[in-house]
Amino acid sequence: MRLRPLRRGEFFSLLSVAILLILISPMYDYMNLFAPFGQFWKFHEVDKIELTTPYGKAVIEYDEYGVPHITADNLESLFYATGYAQAKDRLFQMDLQRRLMKGQLSEVFGESLNETDEFYIKMDFEGAAKATWEYFKNSEYAPLLQAYCDGVNKYIEDGELQPEFKLLGYTPKPWTPVDTFLVNKLIAWGLTGDFWDLKRAVILKNLPEAGELYPDYLNHTYQIINSEIPNINKSLVDWLSNFEKDDSAGSNNWLVSGKYTENGKPMLSNDPHLSLRVPPVWYMMHLKAGDFEVQGVTFPGIPVIIIGQNKYISWGVTNVGADVIDFYTYKFNGDKYLYKGEWREVSKEVKTLKMLTDEGIKEKKIVVEKTVHGPLIEKYGTRVAVAWTGLSATTELRAIFNLDKARNVQEAIDALKWFYVPAQNFVIIDREGNTAYYPAGKYPIRYTDGKEVPGNVIFNGSRGEGEWVGFTPYGISSWEGFIPFKEIPHLINPDYVATANQRPVLSFKHYIGDSGYFADPYRGMRIYEMLKEKTKDGRKLTVQDFIDMQKDVYSKPAEFFVNDIRENFDRIPFSDRAKEYAKELINWDYRMTYDSKAALIFSLFIDEFMNETFHDEFSSAGLDESYYPKLWVLQNLPENSKWFDDINTEKTENRYDIIARAMDRVAEKIEEKGWTKYGDINRFIAVHPFYPKVSFMNYQVMEMNGSKYTVYNFRYDYRPDQAGSSWRMITTFDDAKGIMYGIIPGGNSGNYFSKHYQDLLEMWKECRYIEMEVGE
Repeated sequence: MRLRPLRRGEFFSLLSVAILLILISPMYDYMNLFAPFGQFWKFHEVDKIELTTPYGKAVIEYDEYGVPHITADNLESLFYATGYAQAKDRLFQMDLQRRLMKGQLSEVFGESLNETDEFYIKMDFEGAAKATWEYFKNSEYAPLLQAYCDGVNKYIEDGELQPEFKLLGYTPKPWTPVDTFLVNKLIAWGLTGDFWDLKRAVILKNLPEAGELYPDYLNHTYQIINSEIPNINKSLVDWLSNFEKDDSAGSNNWLVSGKYTENGKPMLSNDPHLSLRVPPVWYMMHLKAGDFEVQGVTFPGIPVIIIGQNKYISWGVTNVGADVIDFYTYKFNGDKYLYKGEWREVSKEVKTLKMLTDEGIKEKKIVVEKTVHGPLIEKYGTRVAVAWTGLSATTELRAIFNLDKARNVQEAIDALKWFYVPAQNFVIIDREGNTAYYPAGKYPIRYTDGKEVPGNVIFNGSRGEGEWVGFTPYGISSWEGFIPFKEIPHLINPDYVATANQRPVLSFKHYIGDSGYFADPYRGMRIYEMLKEKTKDGRKLTVQDFIDMQKDVYSKPAEFFVNDIRENFDRIPFSDRAKEYAKELINWDYRMTYDSKAALIFSLFIDEFMNETFHDEFSSAGLDESYYPKLWVLQNLPENSKWFDDINTEKTENRYDIIARAMDRVAEKIEEKGWTKYGDINRFIAVHPFYPKVSFMNYQVMEMNGSKYTVYNFRYDYRPDQAGSSWRMITTFDDAKGIMYGIIPGGNSGNYFSKHYQDLLEMWKECRYIEMEVGE
């Protein structure tokens, strides 16, 4: 059964009015004209699709939440149906992702995005995806991937395309295996594409004394490892920040063995914190063909379940945050660069960037330049080469597919040997009671003059410093100069373990990243605190306990900062107005709930405290708040740290002078804005890619609990660029099957006219879950 497409007259009469309004007023919310047709589409929602594929039969059955449960004769027909279902529900999202990575957004959205396209073209992510396909195309996985692409393309040929394609006036091109690997590279870049090394160089050059604010470990003393700090133009770093990983992204996961559970089976929890978008980044699926059966979520464009469960194992991930990207400078002579005493030609390839303009499509030539280390990025007089693990052929598809069909923890670990980028903290449980933690990924080992060195410096590429042995950009790497898989610190059969993007190991012989790459430890501290509290006196854990943990909004930073204020209240020179706000905090329970005035005050206070502490020094060095250190660093500065002294005053300020000043700013802001509770600023605002010209396709705006530092994770931003729990999952087992509780923020369908467009949003907000089973 298929949705009835709009009849020619229905569509074109509607489109003609929309085009007229676009021409008259570009800012007019013309898409609202489509809203009345929603009921028409919902009435024809499909519940079951029977496919006769080139490989066998497959059936797609949608449950009451729009989750496809796909059964097929064999793996090829299963992958075909998976592609068909993803295209039906998320094709525009899939096409948008590959356009971003290919540098083709300007072709449909206009020339305002040409700089974005230029960056992605110069990085040549498409070349890395092609290298990955070259690795796979003669493997056992190639027929499955091709079957998936066939399913996507069948829908493109015969299915009803989403309204976005009609409004933009184009039909998507056929999907290819390279496109799937482009999505793979996009996800990896979004979690590891970090320009911190360049930013660190700018800080050390412009404000050298700030080095102590960025320790190698958050609880260790900072040391300058390389005194030769190159001149990196701050304008380049600020421009590149538009294309790096989202600093607000994070994740939680934890597991407990059957020793601590009521049913005697291990339990696992995971909630990756990624961008909150329309539609959601994740897509829920349940796949079955013969003995192969798995459920969970994937990224649209990827044919396997990335986080999930089969009847034998379940697994969850968080981002390690490892440093897997390095930068190199050279001595240049025209188009040649010096490398180990030899002048080499910069490799050049001319590519075409197409831009939609008022006069039609215009073309711009982009020169893609590369050295032995990777692509060259040049802007504002600075020229650096980029080495990133994702720019080689990588094998995550193999790892995840083998994980999907693993029958125990050991088979899962064997699968993770093929998981290269992004390095992820995997927690795994199996039905027999085994547990494991493994931060799988490729971690480069750098050498300079024969000595192992950290990667948080800018290397002299001409001297061959900091190179990765066995790494071939845009080719197939041997990875011989990387940390061997068996040497990566891991745990087998722990009774419990939790990760929340904190540094995974404090003492290790190899460098994996400095404090700039890892999150503040607050969420991890709180998870371990709750596990200890809930299991004291021999109490056993239930699924409800894990749900309560995922709902937890207790703020560890609030506990630390507010206790400091409480213990030193009489020493702090508060104004009369600020004192009343401070009293709200000292009588508070540290819970970041939307209806709390104290939560509002605290959220604003830590921002103002940070700014009042560092603005004077940083602004004098030309650095804005994006260069400030982490909250943990501020918390642990001694009372009379020089950073509390305002260089613009004659007085020598200490910690408590700055706390008082920050509280005055909080009072001023709250009274000026008329805010009364945390929900006035902590609001969920997820927007469609067409925003701001389109508003009705956005999700509903909601007041939210939670913060960046709470386990129930939500990170508001005044811009439509938020992050939080993008998928919540709790899994366990009985003797014959796996049991999963999961939810995404929005809906499983990306089609506005579907009843599943945002039907899960309230459930997600309230930590209510869809219950799914896999196995007998």
